[in-house]
Amino acid sequence: MHELIYFESPGYAEPTRLCLELSGLPWKNTTVEWDGYQELKNNGELPWGYLPVLKTPSGTIAESGALMRYAATIAGLEPEDLYMRGKVDEIIELINGWRVHFTPTFYIEDIDEKAAARKALFAEGGKIDLGLKDLESLIASSTTGWVANTENISLADVKAFLNIFMMFSGQFDGIDASMIQPYPALLEYHNHVANEPRIKSYYDRDDDLRWVFKPGAFDNN
Repeated sequence: MHELIYFESPGYAEPTRLCLELSGLPWKNTTVEWDGYQELKNNGELPWGYLPVLKTPSGTIAESGALMRYAATIAGLEPEDLYMRGKVDEIIELINGWRVHFTPTFYIEDIDEKAAARKALFAEGGKIDLGLKDLESLIASSTTGWVANTENISLADVKAFLNIFMMFSGQFDGIDASMIQPYPALLEYHNHVANEPRIKSYYDRDDDLRWVFKPGAFDNN
């Protein structure tokens, strides 16, 4: 059995969690708090000293991108066609580019300054605003409803769905659910992915953070 170890929050592990769920294989979701993380680290169970890690039948894998792609492969979410796989990876890297601009805001100590810096990213012409509009254009040109225009859901959809909508969950100062409204194509995409039967079933639970992955999550915002 595969075992994913991370904190309770979605964070860097959520794409791997969802891919494992979509694989249909049995897997274990092990969550730890800070003391548990320190124990794993001190015991030498974390290859590079960080979470998440994925324990597989062959050994432990670290680094969230590697975990995600491993889990996506066993779930059949990576296209066999090399060109299409390249396009899927292209979209993933496009989304990863947002972290370059968003991550530094975590180190701003003043709450008002932090909120202002994040709002600027979503303002017209801001880095994240432009990134979201790029994704809207991809969705608009897709004939299948999936962001990479694949026949079925791919890893690009897992990455896009989780990373986009988690931003509006309310856990980040300066960003609230109403800020998704200027992106109607993303709202339609959210409805498409959230209603995928396996995803809908997986997120059918009470969760203060993961409510954004449920169908109709943004209907009242």
